Amino acid sequence: MSGGNNILLQELCLGFDVFLCFGIPIIGFLLLRKKADRMLKPFLLGMAAFVISQMLIRIPLLQYVLPNFQWFLMLQTQPYAYGIFLGVTAGIFEETARLLFLQKFLKGNTRLWDGLSFGLGHGGIEAILLVGINNLTALILYPLGYLNLSDMSYFSILLGGIERIFAIAFHTGATLVVLHGIRVQKSGRYTLLAILLHGLLDSMLVILPAAFSISTAGLEIYIMVVSFLVLFFGLRLFKTGNRVQKAISENCL
Repeated sequence: MSGGNNILLQELCLGFDVFLCFGIPIIGFLLLRKKADRMLKPFLLGMAAFVISQMLIRIPLLQYVLPNFQWFLMLQTQPYAYGIFLGVTAGIFEETARLLFLQKFLKGNTRLWDGLSFGLGHGGIEAILLVGINNLTALILYPLGYLNLSDMSYFSILLGGIERIFAIAFHTGATLVVLHGIRVQKSGRYTLLAILLHGLLDSMLVILPAAFSISTAGLEIYIMVVSFLVLFFGLRLFKTGNRVQKAISENCL
């Protein structure tokens, strides 16, 4: 009976993760559609920016191309340098893609709602592809005996989904930072800022455990704090920018 209860609770944890990974982007998109029109295009563009920059370019390079080079193999033995490399490259690929897609395919659409929809699509498809599909598969295969998760704690299972909340918050905030740069015609400066913020978040995931033996829970707290700070920062940029634009318009009148 205890084993059955254990499996049942693990299944509930997997189901909760699946709900978060699929539910947040879908429900979030539906809510945005009630607030503003033309939300589908930025949502899909955000998805495309992640898929192209990470799934089709960066991740294959990391997995299949760079391991053929001795310098990369040596880099993996240096946690500080390797963490910085992973963080900075993630920032360069994703934030550059964010900028290009916002500039080229969403030209003229620089509303707050456009940024929120794009960021939700970017972070949402990441959640679905990296965690949601895997956990949905585990949800089906585990009770059938094709997968053994008996050694996994409830907490470790839940972390996969909860972390996606933080990641979606970060991607939404980073999108607002880049989009604000486009609005004020300083796209290079604000994209570089987004790259640095992205690099700071991702690189520390490797460096902190190596340098300070930070626990998994500690890392999740770090991810949560940085992600929501970036989100609040992006929202603040838009709020300040709107206030400045309103003042300029009133002076012109």
